[in-house]
Amino acid sequence: MATIEFRGIEVYAKRLAELGPRAEAACKYAAYPAAALVIEAVKANTPVDTGDLRDSEKLSPFRVKNGFIYTQLSFEGKDRKGVANVLKARALESGTSKRKKKPFVRPAVNRVREQAETLMQQGLDDYFAKIMGK
Repeated sequence: MATIEFRGIEVYAKRLAELGPRAEAACKYAAYPAAALVIEAVKANTPVDTGDLRDSEKLSPFRVKNGFIYTQLSFEGKDRKGVANVLKARALESGTSKRKKKPFVRPAVNRVREQAETLMQQGLDDYFAKIMGK
């Protein structure tokens, strides 16, 4: 549902090229705290009726596809009434023909975007310092 792109990466791209096969590990090391920050922001912003929707929010393991490292926020399982949490989340976020939209994912992501980018930068700097001694 939400994407954060890491901009101003020229300096980091050069350093990552120097790491070679360890570049993927460096990116995951940097991205994990940012992903945790984002999911906590979304959880804090999720409307709570029974708590089933908030408790169903999970991050998938990091994956690499087409040169991008990513994770996804998902809503797993069903609530107490048997309604799929992913459908409930979609109806809240985007609205339906009978329900006005009440976005909670996008505003949370937007609110912590800069913090997440800063965490990724700090994570890469830390990783480079550990590995390269710089």
